[in-house]
Amino acid sequence: MGKLAEMKARLTAIVAKLQELNGLEDLTEDQIGEVNALSEEHESLQKKIEAQEKMAAITAKAETPVRKTEATPVVNQHIEVKASRQERMGGFNNMGEFLMAVKNKSQGRLDPRFKNTMFEKNAEDGGVLVPEDMITSIAKKFASDESLLARTTQFNVSGNNLTLPTDEAAPWSGGITAYWTAEGAQIAQSKSKLGSASWKLHKLAALVPVTDELLEDAVALESFMVQKAPEAMIHKANSAIISGDGVGKPTGILNSGFKLRVTKESGQAADTVMAENVIKMYSRMIPMARSQAAWFINPAVEEQLRLLKDGAGQYIYLAAGSQMNNSPYALLLGRPVIPMLGSLPQLGDEGDIIFADLSYYYTITKTAGIKQAISTHLYFDQDIQAYKWTFRLDGSCPFKAPVKTEFGNYEMSAIVTLENR
Repeated sequence: MGKLAEMKARLTAIVAKLQELNGLEDLTEDQIGEVNALSEEHESLQKKIEAQEKMAAITAKAETPVRKTEATPVVNQHIEVKASRQERMGGFNNMGEFLMAVKNKSQGRLDPRFKNTMFEKNAEDGGVLVPEDMITSIAKKFASDESLLARTTQFNVSGNNLTLPTDEAAPWSGGITAYWTAEGAQIAQSKSKLGSASWKLHKLAALVPVTDELLEDAVALESFMVQKAPEAMIHKANSAIISGDGVGKPTGILNSGFKLRVTKESGQAADTVMAENVIKMYSRMIPMARSQAAWFINPAVEEQLRLLKDGAGQYIYLAAGSQMNNSPYALLLGRPVIPMLGSLPQLGDEGDIIFADLSYYYTITKTAGIKQAISTHLYFDQDIQAYKWTFRLDGSCPFKAPVKTEFGNYEMSAIVTLENR
């Protein structure tokens, strides 16, 4: 047996021994030392074997006569080449440059980059489909904290609607009932109170006017568009998730049968929020939903929350950035407080403070995502172009009514509000 063959045989023996030791649950000190020694020997042998094989290959090449041969064709060899960002954007350097080309296209000046197969299919209303890499920055906004859509249970659909079964008795149980049963006895049959819920996509559109001056600056145009288009769309989507009437838009949580409304205190002053209100709202939240639930408030409510104390005189509001709260949001009874500039009713109306786990609210969105189109005529007399962004979605809470505890019929929900004061 040659030197190289001996080393390879030893390498095989080391691997076998390490596999044997790996099968043990607990290693002794001696076994740990053996593992370390074998590992070092394995590494050393590998290096020696590689060196021996390289020397053998070089020697064999030097001894082989040099002669011209035809190149051997490579068959079925797949080489993955990662496309550059410019290639993924259809040849454009940024979104601003792309949007200016869209404007020129609408005026009869076709940019040769639109001959790319990526743009073969036009969007609605004569627009151009936006490459996925350009849309990503806008789509990310819909996954940010400012978007309620990101907090919902989301489904992507290729069609225009979706129907799902729901458990009307216990939305958290999946329709399964468990029983204690004697050994050998027949298991009781469970029959869930199943229902169904349906969603149909609605179109949300944002029209972003852009001046000719801004169009001349591709970088500024991209920044402006990425900021303004999603801001407007997120605001409308948030409003629909909160108070939508279901007519051409989602049905909001304030119009859901699953919502539970807490009554105000006797003699409570108008336009106020009391500690008793907050404690009652918290107690009505389904226990398994509390870890994801958050308080959504009209900013006018916040100054009252800061002063609230429980029956023991302890503050129940903890400001953001305080010594015990390093999160960006204040905490009310331990859950985040999220002020919303729009979407929520005014102070004193039901919905000015909402305690909700929005994972109990279901939304569907079109798989194709956001689309973009351009109009050159809407503001023609003002030297302004109008870019239109469209997004299809629908949403509602699939559960029809609050649930009750097994004993005492205490009503609870994942959507809790305070009645008008």
